[in-house]
Amino acid sequence: MFREKGKIFLLLLIICFLLVLGFFTFDYYGLIDGDEIFPFLAKKPSLVNWDKESPTEVEKLEFKKQREKLDEEFSEIEKMRENLKSEQEKMQADAEKIEEMKKSIKDRENEILIKKKDEESRAKKLKVLANKIANMPPVKAKELLLNWPDQDIIDVFKQMDKDAEDEGTTSITTYLLTLFDEKRRAVISNKWLDHEADRIPDPYQTAN
Repeated sequence: MFREKGKIFLLLLIICFLLVLGFFTFDYYGLIDGDEIFPFLAKKPSLVNWDKESPTEVEKLEFKKQREKLDEEFSEIEKMRENLKSEQEKMQADAEKIEEMKKSIKDRENEILIKKKDEESRAKKLKVLANKIANMPPVKAKELLLNWPDQDIIDVFKQMDKDAEDEGTTSITTYLLTLFDEKRRAVISNKWLDHEADRIPDPYQTAN
C-alpha cells in the first residue's frame, strides 16, 4: 500500500515538473503570456544607472543656450571695444591737432613779441638818430645820410617831423631833402609818398 502511494506521489511530482517546464517553455517562445497568468513573475525594468557627471540632454541644451548667449555678449563687448578704440584714436588725433594749433599760436605769439621788441628797439634807435640829425649842421647831416638806405632816411625824417610837431617847432626834413641831388631826392620823395598812401584807407574799400 505504501509502495502504491509512493508511486502516485512520484508520478504527481513528475507531472508537476512537466507542467512547470512546459509553462516556462511556452512563455519563453511567446505561446502564452506568463505575466498575465502569474503577475509576480513579471520582469521589473532594470534601473538606469545615471552617470551624475555626464550632463543630460536638457542640461546640454541649457549649456548650448548659455554658450550662445555668452558668444553674443562677447561679440557685443568686442564691438564696444572697437568703438572705444576708434573713439580713442579720434580723440588722440584731435588732441594732436589741438597741440599743433597751440604750438602754432605760441609760435605766432613769439613772432609778434619778437617783432614788437624789434619795432620798439628800432623806434628807440630812430628817435636817437632823428635827434642827432636834427642837431647837426644840415650839410654834415646830408653827407651822413647819403650812404643810408632810402627807407632808413624816410623813417628818420618821419621821426624828425613827429618830434618837431610834439615840440612845436619847424622840421628841417624838407630843407635836408633839397640838399640831395635831384634824382635821389625824387626817389626818396616818391617812396615816402607811397608809404604814406599805403597808410591811408581806401574810401571805396571802406564803404564796401
